[in-house]
Formats: sequence, C-alpha cells, structure tokens
Amino acid sequence: MIQEFQVQNFYSIRERQTISFVPTNDGNMRGQYVHEVAEGVELLKIGIVYGSNASGKTTLLQALSFFRSVMLNKPESKNEGMRYFPFLLDKHSRDEHSQMQMTFWLNGEKYVLNLEFDSKRIYEESLMVYTSARPTSLYKRVYQSESDHTEVVFGNKAGIDKATQRAIEGNTTNNCTVMAAFGQSNAHVSKLNDVFDFFLSGIQSILTPRDYLSYDVKNELRNDKDGKKKRFLLQLLKASDFNIVDMTLDEREEPITPEMEKTIKSAPISEEAKIEMLKRGTIKFDDIMFRHTGEDGEYELHEKLESAGTHRFLGMSIVLYYVLHENNFIPIDEIETSIHYELLAYFIKLFLANSEGSSQLLMTTHDINLLNEDFIRRDIVWFTDKSSQGATQLKRLSSLGLHKTMNPYNAYKQGKLVDLPFLGSIYLETE
Repeated sequence: MIQEFQVQNFYSIRERQTISFVPTNDGNMRGQYVHEVAEGVELLKIGIVYGSNASGKTTLLQALSFFRSVMLNKPESKNEGMRYFPFLLDKHSRDEHSQMQMTFWLNGEKYVLNLEFDSKRIYEESLMVYTSARPTSLYKRVYQSESDHTEVVFGNKAGIDKATQRAIEGNTTNNCTVMAAFGQSNAHVSKLNDVFDFFLSGIQSILTPRDYLSYDVKNELRNDKDGKKKRFLLQLLKASDFNIVDMTLDEREEPITPEMEKTIKSAPISEEAKIEMLKRGTIKFDDIMFRHTGEDGEYELHEKLESAGTHRFLGMSIVLYYVLHENNFIPIDEIETSIHYELLAYFIKLFLANSEGSSQLLMTTHDINLLNEDFIRRDIVWFTDKSSQGATQLKRLSSLGLHKTMNPYNAYKQGKLVDLPFLGSIYLETE
C-alpha cells in the first residue's frame, strides 16, 4: 500500500506537494476505511481530490503514472528525453531538477523510493527498506557529471550477486532508472523483485473519463469459466436499477473484405498479428447483449443501444471486482463521469464495506455532494488550488481547521476551504 507520494517541479506543481494515506485519529468508520499493513501501522484505502478546472487534480495522477512508468520501462534510446515538463511559469523552475518520492509498504516492511531528474537525465535514485527502526539501503545511484556516467551502489540486503549488479549498472543509462534496468535482468528472488512487481501489478494505469473499459468487461466475460464475474457484474447492475436481468457475450466471425484488409494493414498492432489475421481470412467480433425486462416480457438489446452511464458503471464494476479480489492501487480521474451521484456514493460504499485487502483508490471529482455525506471522512478529502503564480497547491480537508460542527459542503460553497473559481459577469461583450 502507498503511505505517501511527494512530487516537486512537475507540470503545474512547483513546490513539493504531498498526498498522504496516513489516517488521522478520526474514529468515523475506521474499521472500513483503514487497513493494517504492519503491527500498529494503518493506512487509508481511499483518497478523494477536489479542485477547479486546471488546478492540478489530473497532474497529481499523472505524476503517479509517470513515476510508475519510469520504474518499469527502459527507454529505447539512451538519448531519449524524460518526456515531461517542469514548472514553466517562472524563470528558475525550468532549469531546476524535479523530484518524486514514494513511501509504500510490502510484506509488512516500509520502503522509500526517491528520484531526482530533469528532462534529459536522472541525477539521483535510491531505494531504502525498513526491516527495523533504521533504514537499510537497497541501492543508490548518483550521476557523475565529470564522466557523464551513472554509478550504482547496491546494499547487502538487495540480495543480488555481483555479476547481476554489473549487468544492471550497465543497463542503467542516464535516462533509465535502476528499477527499470533491474526489470530487464534475470535476477534471483530479492526485495527488488517485490518492488518491481508492486509497480507492475500493484499500481494500475489511470482510469480516465474517456475509458468505459468495454475491452476489459468483454475479456473478463470471455474467460469467465465459472460465471463468477458475470454474477458479480449483474448483481451491481441490478442493484443500480438498470432494469437489466442478464447479459451475454455474442461472439462471431466475419470474412475480411478488401476495405477491412486495408484497415488491418494500417492498424497499430504487431505484424505477426496482422499476418495471422489475414491468413485466417476472418475477423472475430464480440458484442455484449443486454436482456431487459419489459411490460410483457424480456427483450434483448445490443450494447450500442445502451447509455453511456450503463457502460461506464459496468466498467466501474469491473474496477470494483479487481480491487476487491486483488491488491491494487487504482487512480481514477473524474470518477463521476456519466454516473449519477447516487451511483457514485454507492460505488464508494461498496468498496469500503467489502474491501478486506490492501487495495487503494485515489480519485478526482467535481461532485461536491460527497462533502455533504456523513460517511466521508475528512482525512480522505484533498483540494487542489492555484497560487497567485499559477502553481498547484495540495491541501487536506482535515488540516484546514474546519470545526467539527461545520458542514464541509457548506464551507466549500462559502469559499472557506479553497478559493472558488471567479466566473465574472454572465453578460458577454458582443463587439
């Protein structure tokens, strides 16, 4: 589980900003909100980020995604840039280094992974583990400017032999993390394997407002041999009053026409897949058919006839299945997209009531109705705001000094928590 994430000088973020999943002493629904990662150490399962448009909500998720990506992916070329921008609204930040740091827990032990970089190279990277009260270095890399070379020093607890260490260091180019280079090696089981697997499988890509997860739903239905996942999805759809009683996956093959052949040849898929598809001469399609109850019976509707809200909530149901049955950290941008507020609240309640593992959700939203709910703890709510210089600032609701008798929804509407957007006059100049 992630304990906290820090980011500095990344897009709209200038000064170091920290989002934390360490709970306060708030006792409200504590049993549902926290998970014990080690004896006496509890972390929150959820975080909700509010903010005006362009205030930096999505930037926070992008920073997490960037950090995950550089830990997993080795650049194709040693001259490839880091593919990001520092803060550009002053004369100094664009020339300063960017920094990110994540504190997380695996197998009852705390890890701290730190990264310092700019658009061209990585200057420092370190990974520490707390097997006791004092930290132990697993590795540390430093950039040597005189020789334009990266030096990596592995700790004894890393559990990697000398030959593998040399191979990893050789693959650690100036724009490649040690962790990504490690992922290219055939290292024996060590703590670094656990960390790499955490970034590979434990942290997921951002679910954006444009993602309806149709492919994921179809893939799960296709491989659902015992019908368990289908029953789970139907249970949520029925409980959400979508008037749906069943759904099936309609799979079919059609001959490849000359027009389809042109499309396949230009498609962004591997050449092997194209050759296999064209050799077979047919292309496979699968559609979800939804069965609805009507006035005088049941009727089947093609997925194209269903609303965007139905598709979105079905996709969100798959996300819920993942976080309830596997240990995942999933960032969701604008979670309220195409979903009625009651469904949004229902989704969060389902996760809190049924989650027993170490899964976490970090979501951004514009729906302030959640601030009016008694089941929303103040230590899970964050606000992004812009300074007068245009830099993102991250504030936690529980740290803003709001009296416990003051309703957060009303306080937000009155501008007592963060500055609300100034919309100006409703009359526009016509000349």
